[in-house]
Formats: sequence, C-alpha cells, structure tokens
Amino acid sequence: MKHISFIFFLLLGASVFSQGEANNWYFGQNAGVNFSTTPPTPLTDGRISTLEGCTTISDATGNLLFYTDGSTIYTQNHSIMLNGEDLRGDTSSTSSALIVPQPNTPNIYIVFTVDEPHHFNADGDSNTNDGDGVNDGLLYSVVDMSLDGGNGAVISGQKNLPLITYDTSDSLESLYRCSEKITAVKSDDCDSFWVITHFIDTYYAFSVDQTGVNTTPVTSQVGVTVPISGYRRNALGYLKASPEGDKLAVVHFGLTTVTGGDGPGKVLFYDFDNSTGIVSNEIELYDGDAPYGIEFSQSGQRLYTTVGIGDGGFGNGFLMQFDLTLPDNQIAASGTRILNENGQDNSNFSAGALQLGPDGRIYRALYDFDSGTGNYLGVIENPEELATNINYSDRGLLVNTDGRRGSRIGLPPFIQSIFAQSIDIINNGDVNNVNLLLCEGDTFRLEYQDISTATYTWYINDVAVTNTPYFLDITTTGNYRLEVDLNDGSCPLIGVANVTFFEVPTIQNTPMNEIICDDNNDGVTSLDLSIYNSSILGMQDPSQFQIRYFRSITDADADINEISGNFETENNPQTIAIRIENIENIVCHNTSSFQVQIFDGPTAFNTSPIVACDNADDGDDTNGMITYDLTTINSDIYGSQNISDYNLSYHATLIDAENNTNPFSDPTNVVLSSAMTSIFARLENILNTACFDTTEIPVTVNILPVANNSSLSQCDEYLNTNDGITSFNLNQNINQITGGSTDRTVLFFEDMVSAETGSPVISNTNTFINTITNQQLFVRVIDDITGCFRTTTLDLLVSTTSASDAVLAVCDDDGIEDGFREFDLTQANPQILLGIASPNLSVSYYETNENALSETNEIVFYTNTTPGTQGQDIVYARVEDNQNQCYGINEVQLFVNPLPDIEELAEAFLCEGTNVTINSGLQSGNSSNFDYLWSPNGETTESINVSQEGTYTVSVTNQTTGCSKDRMVTVTNSSPATIIQPIEINDASDNNTVTINVSGSGDYEYAIAFNDANIRTYQDSPIFTDVPPGFHTVYVRDKNGCGPEASQAISVVGFPKYFTPNGDGFHETWNVKGISAQVLGNSIIYIFDRSGKLLKQLVPSGNGWDGTYSGSLMPSSEYWFRVELSDGRIRKGSFSLIR
Repeated sequence: MKHISFIFFLLLGASVFSQGEANNWYFGQNAGVNFSTTPPTPLTDGRISTLEGCTTISDATGNLLFYTDGSTIYTQNHSIMLNGEDLRGDTSSTSSALIVPQPNTPNIYIVFTVDEPHHFNADGDSNTNDGDGVNDGLLYSVVDMSLDGGNGAVISGQKNLPLITYDTSDSLESLYRCSEKITAVKSDDCDSFWVITHFIDTYYAFSVDQTGVNTTPVTSQVGVTVPISGYRRNALGYLKASPEGDKLAVVHFGLTTVTGGDGPGKVLFYDFDNSTGIVSNEIELYDGDAPYGIEFSQSGQRLYTTVGIGDGGFGNGFLMQFDLTLPDNQIAASGTRILNENGQDNSNFSAGALQLGPDGRIYRALYDFDSGTGNYLGVIENPEELATNINYSDRGLLVNTDGRRGSRIGLPPFIQSIFAQSIDIINNGDVNNVNLLLCEGDTFRLEYQDISTATYTWYINDVAVTNTPYFLDITTTGNYRLEVDLNDGSCPLIGVANVTFFEVPTIQNTPMNEIICDDNNDGVTSLDLSIYNSSILGMQDPSQFQIRYFRSITDADADINEISGNFETENNPQTIAIRIENIENIVCHNTSSFQVQIFDGPTAFNTSPIVACDNADDGDDTNGMITYDLTTINSDIYGSQNISDYNLSYHATLIDAENNTNPFSDPTNVVLSSAMTSIFARLENILNTACFDTTEIPVTVNILPVANNSSLSQCDEYLNTNDGITSFNLNQNINQITGGSTDRTVLFFEDMVSAETGSPVISNTNTFINTITNQQLFVRVIDDITGCFRTTTLDLLVSTTSASDAVLAVCDDDGIEDGFREFDLTQANPQILLGIASPNLSVSYYETNENALSETNEIVFYTNTTPGTQGQDIVYARVEDNQNQCYGINEVQLFVNPLPDIEELAEAFLCEGTNVTINSGLQSGNSSNFDYLWSPNGETTESINVSQEGTYTVSVTNQTTGCSKDRMVTVTNSSPATIIQPIEINDASDNNTVTINVSGSGDYEYAIAFNDANIRTYQDSPIFTDVPPGFHTVYVRDKNGCGPEASQAISVVGFPKYFTPNGDGFHETWNVKGISAQVLGNSIIYIFDRSGKLLKQLVPSGNGWDGTYSGSLMPSSEYWFRVELSDGRIRKGSFSLIR
C-alpha cells in the first residue's frame, strides 16, 4: 500500500492546495490576489516588485506562509524572513523561484531559485555566487517554518545550495548554467516530487522526498537544441507539467545564435514518466514569433500558450489553445487563437505568463510595455471548452485597485499536481468548489462512491476518524478530507470539503399589524419597509444578518418575488412577509409576516394665525397672557370634510397633538401666551384614531408697549409769576415714557377716559399750559407695528429748585490722624435733596460759589485744607433740573472729627491665682463721654478684670462724633519659679560652674549669694561660671513680680592653691573647701611631700593641716594631696606652703 500520510500533506493539494496552498499570489509591481473569495480579491499588501519571477506558498486552509521574488523571502507579515535575503534567483528570470514542501517533514519547505542567464556584457566575467550579476544557475534553500515564532527562517548552512544542470567542463555552459524554466509535479509513488528544468537540449528531473533534494538528476536529452550562443534570450519562457503529471510543455522564447539577440521561438509538448523522471516524445506545436507563457487546463486536455508577435515579443501578443485530446500528429494543427471580450485575437499586451488558478480558471499576466501599465489579469473563465467556446477577457480581474500596483509579465508557479481534479465528496456538481456552507442545526452527508475493494479514511481538522465508510454525516464546522485507497497500487483519491455552519438568525420582534392612514384616500399606500429592520434584528449584528421582504411566506421561503425599494400596497389588508438571513449564507434564514390595513386619512387645513394684544383679563397686562375661543376657527380646519367623521382637538405642542395627549379641556377659553409661537390642531378619523392629521396655528400675543409713569418739572418762570402755572413741552418726556423704544406713537390726554378711547387728544404738546399746580395728564403709548397700546400718567411739576444746605462730617480714620480727610461729596446728596420729589434733579459740587455758578471745575472728592476742620471748610452744591435747567446753589459744611486719644497697644501680666485689671488706655477726655466694647467678652466698661491670659481688644467710640478707635492688650500668664533638682554643679575644677534649671510660666532672673552672704546680683542667665568653692545660696525670682522668690543652699568643692601658717590669723591651715561633716562628710584627705611621704590624713570635720609633721614645722615647698570624696570622686593635686 502507498504511503498516504504524505498524500494528506501534499497530494491533498489536488484539492486542499487548490483551496489553500495556492490561494495567495504575489506578483508584478506589489500586486496580489487572494482566491479564498469568489471572485478572487485583489491584495494591496505585497512587497515584491518584479518583472517576471515570483512564487508563493500558503497553508492548507489558505493562510499565507511566505512568498519571494527569488532573491528575498517575505513572511506572512510581509517582513523579510530571517536569513531570507540574498537568494540567487533573479526578478528578471521567467521562473525565478518555486516552493516545494519536503514530504513527510512538517514545517520544512525547499525554495528552488533560477538565475537569469546573463550575457557577456553583464557585470563581472566569471560565474560566482556573490550576486555580482553573473548567472548562478539552479540553487535551493531550505526554510523551517517552526523558527522565528512561526514566521519561518532559512536554515543556516542550507542556503543557495547548487544543483548542476550543465557540463562543468564546458566553459560556455558554465557561464549560462541553466535556463529560466522550472516546474514541479508529484511522483507516482505519492511520496515525492519531481522538480524539472531544462538546459540546451537536456531535461533535468530532481527528486524531492522526505530526506530532501536528491542532487543527482534524472536527465533526458531529447528534441530541440537551444543554441547556447543566444541563451541570453533563448532561456526565456515557461515550463509546465500537466496536473496529472504525465505531460510537459515548454516554450522557448527564441532559438537565436546571436548573443543577446532575438530569434523565432517554439512551443514543444512531451510525455513525462513521473515514476522515472524521463522526458520523451517531443511534439512541436508552434514555430515562430516569441512564445512565453504556457499552461494546462485542470483536466490536462487543453494547453494554452501566449505568443508575442515578432521575434522580440515586445509588441502585441495573442493567446492560443491546443486540443490535447487529439492524436499527437493533429495537436499542432488544433492551435487556435482565442478572442477577447472585444472579439480581438491580439491586443497591445505582451505575451505574459499563464497560471491555472485554484478555481479552475486560467489567469494571464497582462502588461503594456509602451504605456508601462498592467491594471488587470486576463481570465479564461472556461478553459476546458474548445477554443471557439472560450470565454476570455483582457479585463478579467482588476489588480491595480489603488493606482500604485499592477501586473507585469510573470505569475507565481506552483506544484502543478495541486491543481489536479480531486474527487467530489460534496456532490455539488463543481469539483473545484470545496466550500460547503450549511446552517446550524443541519445534518449533511459527505460521501463518495461505495467501492467494495476500497479503504476509506476520513479526517476532521487533520485528525483521522477510525472505522469510517464511504460517507460521513457532519454537524459541525471544520475541514473534512476523505482518502480513498483503491488498493490497486495507485495513489489514494482525495476529496476535501471546507465546511462552515452558519448561525440561523431569528426574528426578534415581528412588527405589529400596521394601520396605515391613506394620504389621498385611494386605498393604496407606499411603505418604506426598511424602517422595521432594527426592531426585527434586535441585538443581532446587522453586518452579519440582513432582512428582506416578500408578498407571502411562501415567496420568502422560496426567495422569489422579493419586494425591492418602497412598496405600494396591492391589497387591503396587505400581507408583508419578512425573511431574515445570514449574509454569508442566505440559506440560513427565518420568516414571519404581518399585515397592513389602510384607513382614510383626514386633512387638517391651515387657518389664519391668531394675533392679539396682551390684556388685563387675568388681572395682569404685562405677562403676555390672554384667553381665546378656539372654536371660532373650527370651520377653517374642517374645510369641506364631513364633521361627523372626525374628532377635532387643540394642543399646546406638536408632540401632544401627534400623541393625542394634553388637549385643551375647554377650547372656548384657552389661555394663550407670548411664549407660544404656535398651537396645534389634531383632526382624527373616528373609526381609527391612528389616522389623523395635524396643522400648526401660529400664535402671536403681542406684548403691550412700555408706558412708564413720569413727571416733568418746570421752573416757575412763566409770565414771571410764582403761581405754579407755567408752559410745558410734553414731548420732552416721550423717551422716558417709552423707555427708549422705537416705533411708538405717544398721545396725551387730560383724563383717563379720553386716553382709553383715544379722544380728545392734547394737540399743543410743545406749549401745554397746566391749569393747576402739579397737574396729572394721561398718556396713550401705541406700538406702531402691532397696534397694541398701554396708558400711563405724566405728572407736571412746577419746580422752584429750593434745595437744602448740608453738613458732611467724617472721622479722621484714614490711618494718619493728621486732621485731613478726603470727602465723598455725593454723600451729601440726601440732605441737599431732602423734601424734593422730582426725579430729574442732578447735584454737582464745586470748591467755590463762583465755580458753582459757572459750572467749572466740578469735584466729587475733596480734602479739607483746615486741619481738623469743624465747619471752616465749605464747598458748594449746584442742584439742577435736568429737564428745564432750573438750578439752585447750597453750602456744604465739612467736619473732620478726631479719633479717641488712646494708647493702642499694651501688655499685662497675670500671676497664677490672681486677676489683673486692664483699661481702655484713654489719654485725654472724660471717660464718661465714650462708649466701650471689649472683645472677646463683650463688656462695656472703661476697664475690666481678667483672669486668663490672651489678647483683649476694646473699641472706644466718641459718643458725640461716633468716631472710634481700637486698643489691643496682651495678657500673659506668669508664676514663681520652682528649682528643678538637682542643681547642676561642675566643681573641683579650675572653672567651677553652676546651672540652675527651673519650671514655671514666668520670666525669671538668677543670683548666687557667695558664702551665704546676703549680697547678690541678678542675671538673666541660669548659668554661673568661675564660682568660688564653699557653701553658697542660689536665688530665682519672677521679673513680673509673681512671688515668692525660690532659693537653695549649695556646696562647691574646691582646693586652695596655697596657705601661710605664720601666725597672722590668715590662711593658717589648708583644707578642702565645700565639704563638712554634713556635706560629703565621709570624704578622706591625704597630704604628701614631694617624695610621696604621707604627712597628714584629714577628715572634713577637722581644722585642716597646720604645716607640721610630728610636731615639726614643714618647710616652704610644694605639697601634694589626694582627696577621696564620699560621692566616689577622687581628686589629686598640689598646693604651696609659704612661710
């Protein structure tokens, strides 16, 4: 039995490759095509830019693995593969590269590269592998896709490995090495491949199996010899094997003997033994011009070639078909040119590559060398047909979708066997279509013929299913594969199905039966059914599911007679069927239906706008509100319609009208306001209130014009009499009455009735003579635009401008207290205008009466010139009527009052357990003439007793002037000192010190009475230095007088420097000072002479040493002592005995 594991990985390509490994093509100028869709989708992410050579490989499910132009390998992420640069293919080589997976070796791929056979004027003059421009021949490199995180890498040390296809002893063959042709096909052992190339007159077939590349080729010297002397151009053209692997076809671009020249080429056809690798039986199919591309149909029964017209092949090209079902001697004669979509058998495109696609179509590279464009691939839609029935288009597939890429003359070659027809396990009539789309919940049977001698093995996502028959029932998405071993020594038959189960959408909300109101009452209405889509979809994804509409459930299920666009009903009621379906597989669907019933719709006719003036019906003519009887416009809205068929209601908003909510309860008494712009009428069908119409009724409630009460003052100068009768220009007050509003007419009347009726009107408004003093007139203000009016009054006042003098007093509280103060003179206005009712008076101030008369040098602020003025400084106020220029001048006396004379800051001390009295600090004046307010305790006496420390403030106010000033008293606690024990004494030293530490809240001073004398000097520091030895008393007292004074006796130990026992009564003995029987009474004192002899031992209670030893006087000299103090200290030293 053959090895079938390899068949899964590779031969499975007969189907799987057609749907997977060959699904991605990258070629030309950054162009690409993906065959996972129908039609194929142009790609815009390719990185290669190549005139000819390129190749691509994908995995079994169509995911890109890598691609190359023969010199650089790009990963699935379009980055350069690790170690994937400097391959020795050439972008100008016809087939610069071909990728072959290593059989039975997961992740390992072999990249074969073919260089361009360069000519003698190429860079360099020897054949090397350094990429210097000379021919490197046929090489291969090994890629491991498990490296670099699954992006793959060229294995180190397995890159650009040479394969010999030439006579190494022949210098000319060593120069060219190989043609630009390479193809691959499966071997009949089902476990290996043949990689085939050609050079001069020999075919080289290299075997690739699970061990890698066999570098010893099978050679077949057969047929035409391609002259090496013209190999620069002769090497061009494709070599292809048939998908079944039993035939070869080759095109030689030229057979010239001129180096770098062009000559007529040939198309040749061979038998290929895929068990031995032998090529035989050459048949010439075409001779002449410049053929370039070659390809078999999927069945291998048709052969296609592209031919460039003329030897150079750069002009127009044409496409030919040969019928391979004919006897060998008739095939050449079957050659027929294929017509394009325009009926032409040639075009301005060059003869480009041909490549069989995964979809069974053949694609042609199209490039116009003259314009440098190649926007399309040509497509043979039905390559199995004979030439006369071929459907071919030069514009078959657009690849330049963004203006930045395009086809050139090359397309990627693949292992030809992957395009061989596989067995049909879906039984859909199209063996190339292996995609099976099902719906969730479906059960489907994949099956092949039931052959009794065959063995069937099913795989689900590459996992074998045991004990399987010729069929498999499936219910889940996956990649399914059947291998049928006929047990006759042949390779297994392969069938593939890529199965996807799609979700069946549900109708989330079936629309309610619709009641439609007929807009023209013809019983027909137009429906935009798309308005129901979102409700029907609910939360389902609109990018995954779509909704369509039909006239019946039967039509919806059958997907016939779809309703498109807006639908005009045909029946009443009308049934609408809904079909919701999965966009990717419309077979997965659900249906439902609803009904539409049509009723006559009313028309609410327009009526004239409601326009009215605000009034006082509601007690307020300023709020813009009136009452209105809407029934007066009913007939306008009904028009000629039958009133009994419809209900009419009125609403404040369109929403209310449309929803039939909040109608005006009493249409005869509706409150309208200026805030409203419209109200709305709703006219509805009594039989179906959902059929209604609304109309907008504009509403304007005009606000009444401003009509201010005002007064007009006039000097009593008429006829030089002082009788209160004078002439008035009433028009003076129009602006004040109207508030400055424009478009107003103002009329004056002598009584209110006349003002309301508008007659009789005062005509002499410029020279009206009042009839009584302070007469009141009535005014009618009319809005010229709306016609609305309001009435008001005008008081006519006869003015004598008799204002009052004023006194302006201030406190000298500007922080300087120098008797000078700035006055704000306007503060005198109330006094000056006291008793004057006219609102039209203005007051201005001047330093002198002359300035007031002439209205020059007006002042507002003034600083007195007399210190502490008490009326000596006078300024002048001019009172003037702004309407009639009446004026008067009055005096304003200025007073600057001093602040209370107090000491502003003070402090006091509070001894513990006592009170302290603090006062206002008044320096002058009778204290009874002032008011006092203490803070924080609120007392009002001149002095207060306090028992707590803190800050106390008293505000002292002069009862006459009201001027006040604040005093702040800081009260601080104080107390007698307590001496902290022990007193720090550093004695028995050259500098005895005493430090007295105390506790208490007072401010303390310190003193020492030496030898208990009652003489002491106080200091602020508690530290005393150079303290003489002996018995003393320390004292501490509070500077603030808080007693009693603290004291304590101390002892300071010291050693006299000498003594003089000469009988004069001074310094007669030597002893340690500061100790006694009571103080350090257990101390011992030793006295030595210079030689260390103990002369005397003393105790503190003794009289000391008298300078004798054993009754003899000791001489004047230096003596030594050792003192062992009872507190543990030991002191040593010396002293002098002086006689």
